[in-house]
Amino acid sequence: MTDRRNTPHIVVSGRLPPPMDGMSRVTALVLDRLRNRGPVEATVEVADLSPGWNGGGLRYHAAKAMRVLLAGLRLAAGATIPGRRFYMPVDSGLGIFYTAALAGTARLFGYERTLHHHSFATISKPTWRMSLLTRVAGADCMHVLLCPAMQMRFQALYPAARTAMSVSNAIFSPPVPRPRHGKTGPLRIGHLSNLCADKGLDTLFSLLRALRSEGVDVKLVLAGPGLGRMDNALVAAGVAAFDGDVEYRGPVDDDAKAAFYRDIDVFVFPTRYRNEAQPLVLFEAMAAGVPVLAYDRGCIGSDIPRPGLVPQDRDFIQAVLPALRLWAKDRDALALASEQAHARARAAHEAGHSGLDALLDRIAGPLSEAAGPAVRPKRAMG
Repeated sequence: MTDRRNTPHIVVSGRLPPPMDGMSRVTALVLDRLRNRGPVEATVEVADLSPGWNGGGLRYHAAKAMRVLLAGLRLAAGATIPGRRFYMPVDSGLGIFYTAALAGTARLFGYERTLHHHSFATISKPTWRMSLLTRVAGADCMHVLLCPAMQMRFQALYPAARTAMSVSNAIFSPPVPRPRHGKTGPLRIGHLSNLCADKGLDTLFSLLRALRSEGVDVKLVLAGPGLGRMDNALVAAGVAAFDGDVEYRGPVDDDAKAAFYRDIDVFVFPTRYRNEAQPLVLFEAMAAGVPVLAYDRGCIGSDIPRPGLVPQDRDFIQAVLPALRLWAKDRDALALASEQAHARARAAHEAGHSGLDALLDRIAGPLSEAAGPAVRPKRAMG
């Protein structure tokens, strides 16, 4: 018979789908794994904070505040239960106050606390709100970041966050069984994102123009929604201006997304977005065996092979032109880059699994020896 004194009692509080975004997707994955943890029994309660839509305004915050209040009451109700654990993704902007309220409540009632960070916003520009959160959460709270570089910068900016670990989102991008190989015909450059200037939409057209001026046989394949009317207009103008060398597929998902990655030779990501964290599209491209060329922002420097990395102070087009020229004329070189990208994706995916196991260990305790060895969370700078 199970000794309830040794059984973890876990409260997971955060936004769950809908809507589906990176944060809610990770929270749903953690919740699913906790519920199917194996021989270690645990009670898992869910305090879903999602009103059902993203946004702001009085109606949104009224609904969110009510859900936060109910989550706080749930934490208080479990104050006498042994093995209390609390897991929550960290909201951004004003939502940090909601996170701080629940992290502080969990600390007050003696829960072990784990906060999962998904945004670079408070690292790109340090804020007093995040400083407040780290102090309210306590020195023994585990802060989960997306990569070692993000972890180091976060702890340097917020000394109260004394304990931290990194868990990569690469777990969502399992590599295809075999790496792709370069095809004949035009070099097909791909880009998938919320299409806008911050993600480098204008740079992509300038890059295409530069390659065409050098006589390189090249096509640009775009996918994803335009973020605004001006962005949609720029896409339409590009499709019209480049005589069939620009293909726009619109928003893609599932099979259409897989087909997009199969159809391109190189993924180009000239992002200038200051809060860029860990774009899933880069893992998806490499998992399909597509080499990546990208600006070094957020965790990107930790995630892609170094030859594809462009420092922020370099001109992106001049930096990537040599590689694109080479791959356009030497498909063996492109095939080698494809294999390197696929190998990086495989390593990142395996590391993501190890990181997730370590996170689950932190929240629910390690699995028994019968379930195999557990990966321990890393104690960080302190």
